[in-house]
Amino acid sequence: MSGLMFRVRIAGDHSAYHCGSAAAFKSIAAACSRAGTLVAADEDYDVLVVNGEGSMHHDSVTCRKKLREIRSALDEGKQVHLINTVWQSNSAESAEILKECATVSVREVLSQSELKAVGVASQVALDQSFFLPIDEDVVAQDFHGEAVLTDFYSRDLSTFAKVTTQWTWSVPYVQMHEWAWASLVNSLRSASVLLTGRHHAVYAACRARTPFLALKGNTHKIEGLIATSGIDIPVYDNYPELLKAYRSKRWLDHDYGRLFDWMSEQTPWELRL
Repeated sequence: MSGLMFRVRIAGDHSAYHCGSAAAFKSIAAACSRAGTLVAADEDYDVLVVNGEGSMHHDSVTCRKKLREIRSALDEGKQVHLINTVWQSNSAESAEILKECATVSVREVLSQSELKAVGVASQVALDQSFFLPIDEDVVAQDFHGEAVLTDFYSRDLSTFAKVTTQWTWSVPYVQMHEWAWASLVNSLRSASVLLTGRHHAVYAACRARTPFLALKGNTHKIEGLIATSGIDIPVYDNYPELLKAYRSKRWLDHDYGRLFDWMSEQTPWELRL
């Protein structure tokens, strides 16, 4: 059967969240359209591709919703692929469903290790936002070699929050849902370093080949990326540690160029039917 005869439905469109999620979904849609014919959510389909992204952890509400969608598709005899996903601290029952998927593709080795421990085989492919072509002509902001700041995950608040101290008043701040992906990547090329708690902001910095100081978030996705690369770049436990590393210019000692080169050598996920 020709690949174009397969009808492919994609679930897990988080494009409205911020530009990193939008970039990942656009890359996934392009990959799926190369393998089959994309159909809308209300149309019949042969293959379900589920973009797990950052939702598949701690048996969250969104995690359980996506697993129900996977279960329903499997029960209807559809081919299912869970891709571009984190996997952390979910129940063994949740993982059991994935054994019936055609493929499971995680973004880093920490998720792969958790799945392996419960008998689920998976492949590793970088977050698909990294592979979206960047329009070099998109208008960019010139950060004039300054440090750039995003928000960070607050464990006390269980959400992302902006740090507001006297130092941050004079530092350019990026709110990712207000940016287009190409503009963010092009703009970060003019920054000296990015201070962030956002997984996709790290990816934007890597695409721009700009150093970053990252704080751990609500899942292991940032430290998982570093572990996958095998390159010694720290991910900080708390904001004071990160700020101390920035002020001491410790980030100048890390081999970011090697990380960027390694990421550039990786290949995007492909839908194989």
